[in-house]
Amino acid sequence: MKQWQTTLIAILLVLLPVIPAFVRSFYGFVGGSVVGFVIALYLFLQYKPWESISNAVVSTFFTGIFAFGLGMAVFLELPTKPKDYALVTLAFSIPFFISLAFLLRPLIGNFLRVDLIKFGNGYVALLLVVIVGAIIGRFFHNFYELIILYSGFIALGIIAYLYFKE
Repeated sequence: MKQWQTTLIAILLVLLPVIPAFVRSFYGFVGGSVVGFVIALYLFLQYKPWESISNAVVSTFFTGIFAFGLGMAVFLELPTKPKDYALVTLAFSIPFFISLAFLLRPLIGNFLRVDLIKFGNGYVALLLVVIVGAIIGRFFHNFYELIILYSGFIALGIIAYLYFKE
């Protein structure tokens, strides 16, 4: 694929969901997103990210550009009704997550080793568990739920620390 074709497809994949969201048309957003999803899915299946890393990079580029356009559309719709737009965005971003998983598969195998978790005499394991708890806690707003969640993840982090301590 030539550079001008790649640029044109990338601009099209961004603008298809953004323009209807800019004019506050949900049905136009769904229509543009369906067209962009078909284009991104065609490119996803044409480049087959499961065959090689270079194909995974190209597939992740096109599906990521489309997911970026969907994210921009949700951002433009924040004052009105972002929940409907977010559900459509989540559904149509699935090829991006799949191609990203194929791209990161060789890196994750090297990154998540027992040596890394045992690094720091168990403190890294404690940190990872507490960070996961903090990320999950961002979705709760009730004080009593947060107290139970954070204390539970701190206890799990201490258990992970004691388990991986040398």
